[in-house]
Amino acid sequence: MSATIDHTAGLFAGWTPPRDLPFHWHIYDVGSALPAGWIDELLDVARRQAARRSFRPTMTTARETADAVIPLESVDGAVLVEQAPWVNELYTGWFRQLGERLADEPLELTSTANRALSLNVQRGITMRYPCHVDSNPVEGLLYLTDCTEETGGGLVVSRNRHARDVSEVDADAAVIYPRRGQLFFFDARFHPHYVQPLRTDDTLRAVVTMNYYTRSIPEAVRPAGLDEQLFGAGAR
Repeated sequence: MSATIDHTAGLFAGWTPPRDLPFHWHIYDVGSALPAGWIDELLDVARRQAARRSFRPTMTTARETADAVIPLESVDGAVLVEQAPWVNELYTGWFRQLGERLADEPLELTSTANRALSLNVQRGITMRYPCHVDSNPVEGLLYLTDCTEETGGGLVVSRNRHARDVSEVDADAAVIYPRRGQLFFFDARFHPHYVQPLRTDDTLRAVVTMNYYTRSIPEAVRPAGLDEQLFGAGAR
């Protein structure tokens, strides 16, 4: 016992905590508080309204190899507001209030529905969400589906703030496997992250994303070119 204590004391001799906070997230289990059928309604919107695009890492927040071309499927915020307006009511109301419990200042909404909201969908083994860092200080994610080690689709977050692509993220990362009905809030401006591909062709992953800014970190910091890659040319 004494040898173990001495060894442990030696490990912490001269150690000081790092200045930078490690990545952390907060989860609210909100699924049972929402109206019955909310998941089926949003999945139906995705089935009818989701658009496919090819993402290329042309903006400063991307953490992908320069030649990457990544297929995306999503329902843009403007369509989501029209087809399921209650999602926007949550974004501007209760969810915003929940997020503000974790922030140092009030959360500000974005100037357009597309910048505020998106319903992102992954189907099968060929799709993943691109590796990037966020520009907004608070990101909200409402999950419609379960993800496990068996299904894939985990949110992979680098512990290395300087990771430049997926391989460097994977070298030292935490993997989060969310469950349907969970609402995540986090700040990933300094932690590159991406979403794994799914492991089988018949698996589906769906999540509503919500972007919030603050007075000290305003929407103006959003990088040029991001809207065009996510929503297509001319989208607002």
